[in-house]
Amino acid sequence: MSFTETLTDFIYTYYINPVLYDSGYNVFNTLTWAIILGIAVYFIIYTLRKMKISVDKNFILAALPYVVAGASLRVVGDSGVITAPYSYVLITPNIYFFVFLVTVLCLLVSLLLQKFKFVPSFHRPFAAIGCFLAVAVFGVLFVTNDVAHWWVPIAVVGVGFTLTALFGLAAKKLGSTIYSDKLNLSILMAHLMDATSTVIGIEVFGYYEKHVLPSYLIDLTGSALVMYPLKIAIFMIVVWILDKGLDAESTGEDKDQLETIKNAIKFVIIILGLAPAIRNSLRVFFGI
Repeated sequence: MSFTETLTDFIYTYYINPVLYDSGYNVFNTLTWAIILGIAVYFIIYTLRKMKISVDKNFILAALPYVVAGASLRVVGDSGVITAPYSYVLITPNIYFFVFLVTVLCLLVSLLLQKFKFVPSFHRPFAAIGCFLAVAVFGVLFVTNDVAHWWVPIAVVGVGFTLTALFGLAAKKLGSTIYSDKLNLSILMAHLMDATSTVIGIEVFGYYEKHVLPSYLIDLTGSALVMYPLKIAIFMIVVWILDKGLDAESTGEDKDQLETIKNAIKFVIIILGLAPAIRNSLRVFFGI
């Protein structure tokens, strides 16, 4: 087999076929998507700084509906309502690029409304458009699918919230400010919801894990419950690095600019937990 044939076979096996057949992740495409994500986050932060947009609580709340819409749109793709080749847009990683493009366009429209004094701030129209998109996608799901397991989203949110609240109370009791911070606890809740949706999907309904590391650990331990300590451990390490390891002196950044960078990274981490939590919950909710 020639080098060209070997390379083509490698690309199809590890990159194209997982998209075409939605067969999950492998070491090669996982590392590639992680690198692309890192580059994308860098340019997003750079662009937001140039546009003088602060990634604060208001921005994150306004952008959250797009996460809901994007994750729900992924379930539309899973349901088979949209067929190939259009359905390929709704498969990871393509859907991330698509939702990102839509989100940027909506942000630009909102910024123009603010610039021309139609609204005092871009946050409200930005959030409103996102909510409209999320409701529209939910409408498609409810029209084209029957509810199979109504209790699943309630359980996912309930368990995620309860475990996060207990963790936050323990952190506050021990005097930890970073692990009792509201934004940091939002990260934890998103990922504990993801863990709960995985546990319910695998242990109760027989779904399987598509990501490399979680799949390996679940096979190793024989239980999806391993997702809870995994998520908490990674959360504690990442948050400590962001809040304790990075400071204005070591990075050379202005304090406010550094806060924007940290918040942007944290929001991306929230998305990485919340998006699969929503997708998993809705798939089981509709029995897809």
